[in-house]
Amino acid sequence: MVRILRNLRLYLRKQGLRLKNQGQSECSRSRRGWIHMDERRKVLDYLWKKGIVATPDEVDEIMRNGGINFLIEGMNRREEVKRFEIIKSREYFEGTTGKSESFRRLFQDRFVKIKKILQSRVSVSSPVDIEFAKMHEGETTVVAMVRDVRTSRYGYVLEIEDLTGSVIAYADQAIGETLLPDDIIGVRGNFKNGKLYVKEVTYPGVDNAQKKEKIIESESAIAFISDTHVGSRMFLQEHFMRFLEWLKNSESGRKVRYLIINGDLVDGIGIYPGQEKDLEMDDIYEQYSKLADLLNLLNNEINIFLIPGNHDLVRIAEPQPVLPREIRSMFNDNVRFLSNPSYISIEGMKILLYHGMSLNDLMDLIRGMKYDNVLKMMEELLKRRHLAPFYGRNVPIAPTPEDFMVIEEVPDIFVTGHIHVHRTGIYHGVLLLNASTWQKQTDYQRMHNFVPDPCKVTIKFLNKPGFSVLDFK
Repeated sequence: MVRILRNLRLYLRKQGLRLKNQGQSECSRSRRGWIHMDERRKVLDYLWKKGIVATPDEVDEIMRNGGINFLIEGMNRREEVKRFEIIKSREYFEGTTGKSESFRRLFQDRFVKIKKILQSRVSVSSPVDIEFAKMHEGETTVVAMVRDVRTSRYGYVLEIEDLTGSVIAYADQAIGETLLPDDIIGVRGNFKNGKLYVKEVTYPGVDNAQKKEKIIESESAIAFISDTHVGSRMFLQEHFMRFLEWLKNSESGRKVRYLIINGDLVDGIGIYPGQEKDLEMDDIYEQYSKLADLLNLLNNEINIFLIPGNHDLVRIAEPQPVLPREIRSMFNDNVRFLSNPSYISIEGMKILLYHGMSLNDLMDLIRGMKYDNVLKMMEELLKRRHLAPFYGRNVPIAPTPEDFMVIEEVPDIFVTGHIHVHRTGIYHGVLLLNASTWQKQTDYQRMHNFVPDPCKVTIKFLNKPGFSVLDFK
């Protein structure tokens, strides 16, 4: 049976197209023979085969938008609607009392998840519990969390624990100097007189043979940016508009079907001392409204993904939920809101998004780490398979029943932001990106001698290796 669909505009929108409102143009005179009838007949035949009867006015509107090519392009886009999947994101996180029992559950969940990862390594395939190992002297392997690390005359003294108990362990300098409190590791060594003498340590990490850079047969591209800081006097709006124009009007820009903004979408209120001097807008809702106005300039065919950061209107403790409903309502339907962190798949490319507050912890704890070493810091997070592995530092951690910060599955692309530098790299087949900011240097950054690297857009063409970088400065 022929399905009569009078609202052709709605139908085409569901297929991924939008009809332009161009009013009465010369094309509207097509009924008087001013448009070649063969083209019009092709449109009618195509619609008929799809089970659609269109009115003359609806056909006129299709002709104004490009005729048969417009229809074919739209139908070909139908499959794109399901080309992305949100694998891991939370609109909200279950609340807890914040008491010690809540944190105990959090760390138990972390331990169990990372132990499972470690057991996939040959060197840690058959670990035993610490309390069992203490009763049987000789060589054995355990999975343990590092509670404390101290230097001694002969190397390092460790206190490590699992869900059954704890033990004092001794390690030489080469092993001990890499360990930090809260690390969860596989430990092979000899038990003697209730002490463990460490021979080898294994991090959960990324198996060298496990990952190869993924290439996908697709003409689509993903654009990555971060830290837009809309509402700041230092927001580089002119440069950002240049980027939006490139997306809309350039041949290469039209290949971008996905845009990811990796946190600190707006500058927020009261984030750092003296911020009020740096604000163009002192109302955070106005800041989000401005961002929405900018992103709403883009075609609805571009799928936009937003995660929050420490400047956004969510709790400061990680993991951070999606933005509030009243903020989300400001944006068009092509904008998807994710938590921080989140895990998505775009046409088969798996992407881990994390804003990156814990990068500050790594700079404090690991000798030689600076902003310029951000790729090394990202490697350290993958090595530990956790996005905020150190408790009680700069990053407040919410005691959720599940540890949402564990990297349970190794991504194809790992993205951070936060520190306003732009770097790309690769680590055991995982593409690394610290995405660029759109805020020039603030007085606060100048006081800390930090120079940002703004206005760089990282493009991932799914059918090509590596990244491409465009500079809109």
